Amino acid sequence: MKNASSLLFAGAATALLSLAAAAQTPPSTPSRQPAQESRGASFESLDTNADGRISKAEAEANAGVKSQFSTYDVNGDGFIERAEVNQANSPQPGSQQQ
Repeated sequence: MKNASSLLFAGAATALLSLAAAAQTPPSTPSRQPAQESRGASFESLDTNADGRISKAEAEANAGVKSQFSTYDVNGDGFIERAEVNQANSPQPGSQQQ
């Protein structure tokens, strides 16, 4: 009976050590989220054909960009250029930052 108790104790200790090691291992994260799920998609990730601008079709991959396309497309040419994004995201003169 003593051997059975020792084996049971050893098994429980091994299981606890395994759980402790697993708890300290950081969870694996995917190397890249799909653009439609990424809240802060980069300009480059949306510019899938690398022409330096985001078309309406490319903007479809991100709901936030899609819904604000006309806001970013300042010159109304149907594309969002990096300069337009920078202009839209920069504080306007006379506005106060808090």
